Amino acid sequence: MVQSGNKKMFECYVNNWIFGEAPLAEVFQRIAGIGFDGVELMGEPALYDGKEVAQLAGDFGLKVISLCGMHPGPSPDDLRALGHPDAKERQRAVDYVKACIDLAVEVQARSVLVVPSLVGQPTYFSSREEDWQRVVDSLAKCAEYAASQGILITIEPINRYEVSLVNTIGDAIRMAEAVNSPQVRVMGDTFHMQMEEGDGIPAAIRRAGGYWLQHIHFADNTRVAPGLGTLPWREIIRALKEIDYQGAISFEPLPRWASPYDVKQGRFSREELDENLRFGLEYIRLMQEIVATENPD
Repeated sequence: MVQSGNKKMFECYVNNWIFGEAPLAEVFQRIAGIGFDGVELMGEPALYDGKEVAQLAGDFGLKVISLCGMHPGPSPDDLRALGHPDAKERQRAVDYVKACIDLAVEVQARSVLVVPSLVGQPTYFSSREEDWQRVVDSLAKCAEYAASQGILITIEPINRYEVSLVNTIGDAIRMAEAVNSPQVRVMGDTFHMQMEEGDGIPAAIRRAGGYWLQHIHFADNTRVAPGLGTLPWREIIRALKEIDYQGAISFEPLPRWASPYDVKQGRFSREELDENLRFGLEYIRLMQEIVATENPD
């Protein structure tokens, strides 16, 4: 959070995976040109040299806020499944999270995002109880390493149509409590929250409070940029302010009609994405100004 005059403003970042196959230098240039404070970096440690990323960030006046863990991994041989029944597969997933933590240290990021179960697989490996316990045990190993490096781990809930174990902020908090480490907190994603939080996104934010909620993704109800859909952004910003949210806002929208699979394969309009990101950033900053005026410190 930064000060704008006498108003507290949340810094705004954007996740680089939504730019598809664009070179990282180009992505950083576009993000800086639009006016974001920085980048959330896709969690693919093998793709990046930490020193080069840090240099790019410095060249463009940007910061890296988080590593966005990618679960599942890039191939059936690299699922990154923290709850897999095979101990060797679980260890591969733990090693992956540790590699993300190492990269986070190199680029001076604050946190690493993890998804407890595989995205795109809304079924259990064994059962909810067994999968849950295996994930908790895996996250405990990750948390011990994260503590040694000074990095937070944030558990991301994803809607029930895409994952099996953690769908709500409450689910994520229960898992973090089971891990029982101050390094393990939770995050939200407004696109998923509007499907899963029965009493609304602002209420879920208030229930989580400032201790648990440490990161948040912003996209509107159809996954477009904020302000292009129907989500109550003014109330969402107000709830974040009320809990004294200490994290940042990370934009993760897609161009209209594009799926995550389209984006990964470059099947979308670069111009539309940049235009939407610019609109969304201006809109969220306006909402912050309005909320700050309504509730002066």
